[in-house]
Amino acid sequence: MSKNTAKIKAGIRALADSPYEIISGTVVPGSVDMSEYTMSVQPSDASDPIDGVMLNPVTEDGNGLLLFPENGSNVIIGSIDGPGEWALIRASDLTKAIITIENVTYEIDNTQVNIQNGSVVFNVSNSVFKMNAPTESLFQLLKDCFTYISAITVSTPSGTSSIPINVADFSNLITRLNNLLTN
Repeated sequence: MSKNTAKIKAGIRALADSPYEIISGTVVPGSVDMSEYTMSVQPSDASDPIDGVMLNPVTEDGNGLLLFPENGSNVIIGSIDGPGEWALIRASDLTKAIITIENVTYEIDNTQVNIQNGSVVFNVSNSVFKMNAPTESLFQLLKDCFTYISAITVSTPSGTSSIPINVADFSNLITRLNNLLTN
């Protein structure tokens, strides 16, 4: 018998000996810890709450999926790596999700989607859209462009021209830009 086969058989035996490896319950209000990625769950059988239930059972290196259940939502949790190590398996209602793969992070909640790849950020919220690189932002680039175009003057044989006659159109574009993008 190979070493892996023996581990699998031992794991199955351990699961069979423990009747409470997967349980249902509700999230204890106020217990979701956004920095430690844990929560407390009140089991459906009214036994004592289970503290320290992990929201990220996938990996320990920062990669993986984090699901943040809403207070009081129905959840299913499972025991992993032996007794007392619990992880979220399913939730009826979520407030936020974060997916991290190496240096790329996707963060989603009910108001926005934020994608960050290193220092480059793309954000779409319910009111604005934002793209930034470490040294530039799309908002500032377009705003500067419209500002400079509205101030164009040209040398002519009779002297310097005045500002463009449609400068109000460029001012209007800057106002519209403020409504669409954010810095």
